[in-house]
Amino acid sequence: MTKRNQMIKLLILSLLLVFSLTSCTNDTSYPGTMNVVEASKVVEDLASNPDVIVIDAREEEAYNKGHVDGAICLTHTELSTDQPVSMMLPSKEQLEKTLGGKGISNDSVIYVYDDNQGIFAARIWWTLKVFGHENVMIVNGGSNALVKANAPLAIETTTLPTTEYVAKDADLSTVATYDDMVALAENPVEGVVILDVRSLAEYQAGYIPGAILYPHTKNVYSDDTFMSSRDLGLFYKEAGIKKEDTIIIYCKSSVRATQTMALLQEAGYENLKVYDGAWLEWESKTDVIIPVEEVAPVGPSDGS
Repeated sequence: MTKRNQMIKLLILSLLLVFSLTSCTNDTSYPGTMNVVEASKVVEDLASNPDVIVIDAREEEAYNKGHVDGAICLTHTELSTDQPVSMMLPSKEQLEKTLGGKGISNDSVIYVYDDNQGIFAARIWWTLKVFGHENVMIVNGGSNALVKANAPLAIETTTLPTTEYVAKDADLSTVATYDDMVALAENPVEGVVILDVRSLAEYQAGYIPGAILYPHTKNVYSDDTFMSSRDLGLFYKEAGIKKEDTIIIYCKSSVRATQTMALLQEAGYENLKVYDGAWLEWESKTDVIIPVEEVAPVGPSDGS
């Protein structure tokens, strides 16, 4: 082989290597989607659209250390009730009072972020959706992504003028109840999947009969950006979960469950519900199922 041919061969191999590496790069962006917004768009819209309200869904302590300039502090616990168990959907009246007090109106375009793989933001997203607020999205990558997108930051608390928020009656089509879960546990239905998105340790300690384990942490990449809809579809298919299935999702208090719901909806799954009472309600009313396997301890990150 001549020297010239060797150089051509090396060039072709180099091009193939570059192509293979770039083609394997994860596409973590969610342009033009229903439930997820990119940090760059949040920065752009916050500067140009007066109807945009950014919600920081972290705890107040984290908010006070620094947040997106103009973002209001609203935790998912402020939009929940402790009856009959912790972290259930609020009443319509509670939601109206809370949102109005924060300066949110029916016309607001809401972007929500957190620093915990989108689970707190997703709980707010789902709650607002249940009560008819359509213009609400979860920030992909959360607070870290906003910092990388050069979002202006502040430590001063943002206080907006109060409004009179009018919610719609709760749409319970995406909500499963305890009675629904009992019926499925006793009489499984073909095409209906109970999806447990807690940790393996929690699942081993007890789960709803028939539930499939798929931890919510598997929905994100290593940088905590949301997995692409393509990848989600492939991995859930490998887990035996089909797009035509009816999927009822739960965790300990159905906070992590809402992150899974938002992303599965993006990936084309349409028949989705969240068991609002979640494991807290199930455990309080039903004998806990303990598998034969050795039970692993539940870590401090497994609490929502």
